[in-house]
Amino acid sequence: MRPLRKCAQTLWALGNVTVSVGLAALPGAARSAPPITAPPIIALAFDDASGGLWKATSQSLAHSLNEGRTWKSVALPATAKGNIVALTISAGRAKTIYVAVVGSGVLQSHDGGRTWLARNQGLSNSEVVTLAAHSTQPRTVYAYVVGKGIFRSRDAGASWNLVDHGPRESVVQLAHSSMLSGIGTGWLFAATRKGVRRAIDCFCGWQKAGIVELSFRVVASDPVWRDRVYAAAPEGLFISHDGGGHWTRMQSPVAAITAFASTPTRRVYGAINGKLIRSENRGVTWEFVAE
Repeated sequence: MRPLRKCAQTLWALGNVTVSVGLAALPGAARSAPPITAPPIIALAFDDASGGLWKATSQSLAHSLNEGRTWKSVALPATAKGNIVALTISAGRAKTIYVAVVGSGVLQSHDGGRTWLARNQGLSNSEVVTLAAHSTQPRTVYAYVVGKGIFRSRDAGASWNLVDHGPRESVVQLAHSSMLSGIGTGWLFAATRKGVRRAIDCFCGWQKAGIVELSFRVVASDPVWRDRVYAAAPEGLFISHDGGGHWTRMQSPVAAITAFASTPTRRVYGAINGKLIRSENRGVTWEFVAE
């Protein structure tokens, strides 16, 4: 893995957002992503039972048991001919893997990707653009269908029910957090083109998460530090320590993150196009993962 280089730090305040730039940058051009040598990674997920990392491009799915240094390809059914758009893994020890494929809807595997089942009963159509497993309930998973809203399954994808039309802005990605809510089992966070939105998972209404109104492509929650939320836009990586109330723009990486996965330790993973990056301190500094 290649180390980060250090440079000067600049801080300024924007409303209730602290913006930091320039402290640590990944090697290479300061304002550009590394050369693309592989298809862009569009989703990452961590399996804490096996310590395995999963990644998806639009055309492939793969699994790594050595922190992303080597990968084993995982085949989807021959009937799934569309692009992969989402990947999530259930909570608990008996892991269930969910993948959303354009035109095929939701596919599910109970055996590490050896066999797959189509899981679309109750969905209005197959245009699922994002999936999010419940952070503590192994059999609960959420799906967002364009133009329809958020569907929830409480039986590991066997059946779905429309539970909410979602925020006013179209959802790009969903993440569930076990952050205390008082009346629900946690919160759903949505990355949208106009900022991050959040709602208690009993769906009592959506609200803005902070005042940063960028076009966010990625949102993720921390499985241990429940109030910690990550979000990525072309302008950089943002981290909130209070469930989306306030955001800090991180100094590194300076290139746009296309996928993100948090683990129960301090380690988090990200992707810059087709390159995997890793942080050992919850996103403060980063390094490339040598493959």
